[in-house]
Formats: sequence, structure tokens, C-alpha cells
Amino acid sequence: MSQATIVPHGTLDYAEARALGVRPADLIVFSSNINPYGPPPAVVEALRQACRAETIARYPDRLSLDLRDGLAHLHGITPAHILVGNGTADILWLIGLQFLRGRRVAILGPTFGEYANAARIMGATVLDIPLPGWMHGDGQFLPAATTPDDTAAALATAAPDAVFLCNPNNPDGQFLPPDTVAHLCAAAPAALWIVDEAYADFMDTPSSAIHDQPAATTLVLRSMTKDFALGGLRLGYVVGAPAFIEPLQTMQPPWNVNAFAHVAGQACLHQLDWRRESLRQLRADCAALRKEMQALGFAPQPTTVAYFLVPVTDAAALRGALLAQRLVIRDCTSFGLPRHVRIAARAPQDNRRLLDALASLTHYAA
Repeated sequence: MSQATIVPHGTLDYAEARALGVRPADLIVFSSNINPYGPPPAVVEALRQACRAETIARYPDRLSLDLRDGLAHLHGITPAHILVGNGTADILWLIGLQFLRGRRVAILGPTFGEYANAARIMGATVLDIPLPGWMHGDGQFLPAATTPDDTAAALATAAPDAVFLCNPNNPDGQFLPPDTVAHLCAAAPAALWIVDEAYADFMDTPSSAIHDQPAATTLVLRSMTKDFALGGLRLGYVVGAPAFIEPLQTMQPPWNVNAFAHVAGQACLHQLDWRRESLRQLRADCAALRKEMQALGFAPQPTTVAYFLVPVTDAAALRGALLAQRLVIRDCTSFGLPRHVRIAARAPQDNRRLLDALASLTHYAA
């Protein structure tokens, strides 16, 4: 597989920071959809207490038994329905290795590029099917008046073996309610549905396919990296029927979830109130940022979460202009959106830095 076929990610590029002669810590990153108020202080303290020689020297539990027990209690299921991984990207590649070899894989987009990466590395045929509100052509996505019925019809015609759905979606923050997801699933009833809910808890009223969709045909991805701000540790999990979870376990490298990720994950399960309140504040920060961007002449698009798309005249050029001011936004060209950027809200002082910079860059507004 050639390097050119890998879809890049939009978070901080350490090589780029080095080329600019700046420390990564000197950049304000609006390109990562991670809770800027975290990690929770109690999680940091749990890690501090765990940082002992015996913890570092001892192999971690390769089955993540304690963390799976806690997650099972949280979701009202059994541990046999859960596999913990080194972030959801790790689990996506396990799904590719186990289930996608040579298959027909529909990806509802524009969306996260790692779905296509995991499929193509296994020789799958990737079928780009637009989400409601989008159209696709010539490798690009454009806003369009498509409906759930249009997406369902495209799925029925494609007859895929597997379908990837990010809900809420990355990069646009669109959320498809359970009845719409059920309508789409009915259009491809023989497919394995992989529903990525990395941002579900960022919504005002979280919803999940864990209980809303048939367990026999659905794998649901969850991230603890985003809402609890564990990007440096990497932690995620997948929920599904044991008939899916067990073969994924056989593909997983042993000990790929480190001991400190286990400690952090278990501590996070006692910080659900912190998560709810910090994300409530972040949604308010996002609303204020969007309002002030509109006053500058930009047109941030509707969202259900704390990140949003902004149509611009040239995504790469605007990103470069802001990077020169040590601000990092997401150029959405790799999503098939070369005239959009994605911005993830941060705390008010950081958002003010971005707004001050954008005030001199309004010629990029589309």
C-alpha cells in the first residue's frame, strides 16, 4: 500500500512544529476535537499515585478486565460485549483485519479518513456514499439537499458487506437520530454496521446505538480520549455481540493497552459529573465562538457538538496564515472538503486569540 493512499489526520503535526522552530506547547490547537478542560484533576492524581516502579515494571492486564467490568456496568451490558483498545483508531484497524478483507465497504461521508484506511489496507472496495445534506463527486463533497431516503437508496443499490457511520459525524457535527439510523440500517440489512460514537457525549442529550440498534449486526466504537482528554495515553473501546468481540480479541496484540491507560480509564468512570459539566461549558464556549465568527463575516455551519465546519475560499491558505500566528485549525481537504476548515472550540481565552487573528483574515470567508 502506498503512502499516498493513507488519509492524513489533522491534529498537531510535531514535524511541522519542529520545522517552524516552535515547541508543540507553544501552539494553540483548534484542530483536535478534545475536551480542553481535561483531563479531570482526579484522573491526574490517580496517575500520579500509580507512577511507581512496580506499575512501570509489571505487564498490564492484556484483557483489561477491571476496566471492562466498569464499562459494562456503565452501559448495562456484560464484559463479554466489550473490547478495550489503544484508542479507537487501533480498534478500527482490528476491525479491518478481522472483517473487511476483500469486502465491499460503504463509508457515509464526508467523514473520518481512518475508516477508508482500515478498509483499503485489507484490499476492500471502498464505496463513498453521501450522508444526508451532502453530495459526492470527483473526490470531493459538496453541500446538497440530499435526504435520509437518498442515502438509504444509495446503500440499497451498493449492497455493502460493511458500513461505517460516524455519529455525531466528524467533521461536520451532524447527528442522525436513532430512527434515521434504523432506516439506513434497514437499507443494508446484511451489512456489519460500525457506528463510531467518539463524540456522543459532547452532545447536549447523548444518544447511543449500543441500545438503539440490533446488537447482532452492529459494532459501536467509543473513545475515552476525546471527552476525558486522554490523547497522550490513547484509550477507546468497542461494544458488540460476543460473536464479534471474540474474534477481534484474537487479532489484538497482547498488552497493547498500557497500565497507565487502564488506571486513567478506571478513574474516569468516577468522573462522569466532571465530564457532563465540562462539556456543558464547552458547548457554551462553542456557541459564543460561533456567534463572534458570524459577526466577522464567517459562516460556521450548524453542529450538535463542540466543533464545526466553516466554508472558506481556501482551506490550506487560511490554515497557513493562522499557523504563522501559532494557531492550528483543521484544513478539511483530506475529508474531500478543500473549501472548508474545521474548528474545535477551546476555553474562552484561546477562542479570543483565534477571533483576534481571524479579524485580519476575513477575506478568506466564503
